[in-house]
Amino acid sequence: MVRTARPAAPTLPLLTPRLIVREFVTEDVPALEALLADPRVRQYAPLESRALDAARRAGPRRTWELAVAVRRSGRLIGACDLALAGRGEADLGYMLARRHWGHGYGTELARALVELGFETLGLRRLSAIVAVENERSRRVLENAGLRWEGLTRRHIRAAGRSWDCHRYAIDRAQWRQPRALRRGARGPIMRVEE
Repeated sequence: MVRTARPAAPTLPLLTPRLIVREFVTEDVPALEALLADPRVRQYAPLESRALDAARRAGPRRTWELAVAVRRSGRLIGACDLALAGRGEADLGYMLARRHWGHGYGTELARALVELGFETLGLRRLSAIVAVENERSRRVLENAGLRWEGLTRRHIRAAGRSWDCHRYAIDRAQWRQPRALRRGARGPIMRVEE
């Protein structure tokens, strides 16, 4: 039986040209609560945020729930997570305050999470789910190199309704390809899961 090594813990903070991705601190709670109170932000983040529970658990870490702040000001503008989902696999997620939508922060953040997953954690595959209606987030994932894999009907139940979701993914070999090749690639024929 071949054993795979546990992913190494990422070195934080993670810096992008405009963002800092770091552990949450107590001082983030008011800004995070305000972010989660915005119904437009919550519309596509229907699950309760685990980010408010920043206490460390004993044993190996399987999820990194991290704060997203602007480098220039240090101001919290969102949250993201990378959750191990199986051997060498993880799911990524993110949410940003509405006033920061449309400025490229989502793509910058998603690219950083992909790099973190492959470079630091040594993963072989990353995936993300996104509500069918959330076109902006779908573009973010595509710009970060993820490819559409399929549609899952009624994937999430929240706010009194069921959500159909797209699944996007990228594996290590795809990530190593030049960005122009990744962008031109098409996903498989549509797959719908009930």
